[in-house]
Amino acid sequence: MAGTSSRTSPRRWRRPAADVAQLDAVRSACPEIAQACDLAREFTDMLRQRRGHLLRDWIQKAELGGPDAIGIFADSTRQYLHAFTAGLTLPYSSGIVEGHVNRIKTIKRQMYGRASFALLRARILLQA
Repeated sequence: MAGTSSRTSPRRWRRPAADVAQLDAVRSACPEIAQACDLAREFTDMLRQRRGHLLRDWIQKAELGGPDAIGIFADSTRQYLHAFTAGLTLPYSSGIVEGHVNRIKTIKRQMYGRASFALLRARILLQA
């Protein structure tokens, strides 16, 4: 692939040789699985390297020659193409907001639904 790093990812370093051999055997026995693996890896590379401009090409490739499940995923991706492209291209993240939501839900679960909204609000504000 053009523009990809030639280094091997750390995840591959930890993959045992037996697993690699087994995956290669499955890929060679079933071309549909090999194609699904290739499409999944391409999509993963797009996510990691934030290359949203390649999404349209990936969708076409997945819909035309990929397994049914990946084709369905590609079709649903096409429906929200602008959102996917923005998420894969722009540097903005909702991670901070999601972290606060997770913290609030954790506090709420700790109270087991036994407290009033006022107490929940007080605990959230005290821990902020």
